[in-house]
Amino acid sequence: MLVIAGRIAPCDKNDPDAVFAGRVFIDDGGNVEHVGKGNAPTPAGFAAAPVIDVGDNFVVPGLIDLHNHIGYNTLPLWAEPTRKTPYAHHDSWPGAPSYQSSISWPSKALAATEPEALLAYVQLRALAGGTTAIQGWPTANRQHVQVLRNIDDETAGGTSQELIYTSTLTLQPLDLAKKAQAQRNGAGFIYHCGEGTVGSLVQREFIHCANAGCLGKTFIGIHCNSLTSQDWVRWQEADAGAVVWSPFSNLWLYGSTTDVKAAQRQGVSVCIGSDWGPSGTKNVQGEIKVAKLVSQRDGLGLSDRELVAMVTSNPGDVLARCWNKQIGRLSKGAFADVTVVRASGPKPVWTQIVEATEADIALVVVGGVPRYGDAALMGVTGRPTAKFRLAGKDRRFAIANPDKPAKAWQWSEITRLLKDVIADPKAALSRADARMRAYAGPMNSADAPLLLSLDMPTGGSGFAGNIRDHIDKVVVPPLSSLVHDAKFFADIEGRGFHGGLLDGLEGFYR
Repeated sequence: MLVIAGRIAPCDKNDPDAVFAGRVFIDDGGNVEHVGKGNAPTPAGFAAAPVIDVGDNFVVPGLIDLHNHIGYNTLPLWAEPTRKTPYAHHDSWPGAPSYQSSISWPSKALAATEPEALLAYVQLRALAGGTTAIQGWPTANRQHVQVLRNIDDETAGGTSQELIYTSTLTLQPLDLAKKAQAQRNGAGFIYHCGEGTVGSLVQREFIHCANAGCLGKTFIGIHCNSLTSQDWVRWQEADAGAVVWSPFSNLWLYGSTTDVKAAQRQGVSVCIGSDWGPSGTKNVQGEIKVAKLVSQRDGLGLSDRELVAMVTSNPGDVLARCWNKQIGRLSKGAFADVTVVRASGPKPVWTQIVEATEADIALVVVGGVPRYGDAALMGVTGRPTAKFRLAGKDRRFAIANPDKPAKAWQWSEITRLLKDVIADPKAALSRADARMRAYAGPMNSADAPLLLSLDMPTGGSGFAGNIRDHIDKVVVPPLSSLVHDAKFFADIEGRGFHGGLLDGLEGFYR
């Protein structure tokens, strides 16, 4: 059990603007038992529960990143140096001359040699931005150390891992029809759909979804930036699901982004995803700032409360349709995923949340377990934690050491393993191959070597992305930082196809 006291912004369905001093009571199952205002009576059974008092800071539902590819999030921003015009669609840029050497090979090298350390690093990057649930995990042969909620495989208290289907690959009409049937049976379908410039050939992916019957309340379309306003009309308001908006990546690659106002006119819920390291922000905390820049430039009129909803209640409500369990709101029975944002100054709460940086994330709780935050707050429950310094503050995080599950994995050890790969990828792959040859048990066993299958195109043709075919040429770049920093902003300037709009992101971090 756990109690979090502070200024609660629960994103309540009946009072979405509500902010009040109070407490969130979390039960032993990792669910919200009660949200109380002021000094309301303590529910039965919580008298001895540890209390994390965050003072005047804001206690909000954990931030949800509904579009990512986390296996690539050690990599820096990428732009093909020979490219002078925006790409047409998602099949264009994987063929760029530098794509394999900059993205496919280094990501495969890390995934093949130190998969647990890779996953720890990228999860910590998300936690640093207040993320508690994320989509876009690599496929794995067995369970690994997971502290963030895995949207792709969440069972919501049951045993089925087919509550949500996902696909980054373009599916044929027959496969889409099968997904539509699963949706009619209650499942969700998260689909990379229509990613490209308006009117490009990938626009037909959305049309195929419509014809197959996929456009329902549990359909979550990622990108959809090639759609015209007339395309959106095909998604009937009575069956509206969600679209995931990734404006940074859209602008970086294509020079334009999703028509979110057309989607909203059809009742489609707009959510936000940060996408991956090579063409996205560090976390959804950064992505909502890009959404604000686009809203201001294009006159979309999105309020700060609407932007916060795009990373909390909007994705939470559509996921709840698939899981039959609430997320993205602090309400009785919901997943106890909580983010605490440091309060500062007189601005409205929603503006402070939108403008908050990694330095302002005071605590992140996933399923009732504190996973990241200020040293004093993380120490209340007495769980094992590791320490490091981030965004100018002493922090603690709780990610178990895969070799010693009762102990926290130290920052120095996680980074040492990854830096060893960076220093000598060929030797690291040789060590990984030796571990594989020495193992003779079932591959789904807990002690089997962890094998990850990354979810983005390799570039080239056939098996051109096989890391062992290129190991002598592989160069793994230094670890990209966990936070939006000077190097990240320097990498933006003069690159991509955003027309300078993304240069404005730095202004939020000064």
